Amino acid sequence: MADPGPEPAPGQQDRPIGWWLKEADRRLDGAFDRALEGHGSDRRTWQVLASLARRPESPARLVDLLSPFDPPAVISGVIADLTERGLVEEAAGLLRLTEAGRHVHKALSGPVADVRRQVSESLPGGDYSTLLRLLGRLTEGLAGRSD
Repeated sequence: MADPGPEPAPGQQDRPIGWWLKEADRRLDGAFDRALEGHGSDRRTWQVLASLARRPESPARLVDLLSPFDPPAVISGVIADLTERGLVEEAAGLLRLTEAGRHVHKALSGPVADVRRQVSESLPGGDYSTLLRLLGRLTEGLAGRSD
């Protein structure tokens, strides 16, 4: 049988799952903010740049892809800011990284890898995969019940 890991600290086992999910997301945002603060970027900036580094997207599609993280107006604001900064441009209805945007994306890749490494070290072995599997089961189990 797999080692279940350390017991929760006193009082932690009484916290509901929603608290843990929101706290984990808050701390992930904080880790990204700390890692990217010297680069004039944050987690949402990274998400837009990384999405466009994979492939050009229409503004509506990019907003739709990232809307689970923030309201559409926030994502649109990030896109507008990156466009104003000359990191993203729109041509033929598609957003794409400029040369400067590719440079910034590359510069941010190291700090983002550091955050990902921190997450991996926090969830060693198969814990990360197990967590993703369990969260997937939870969201599937709740689908349609609260939408």
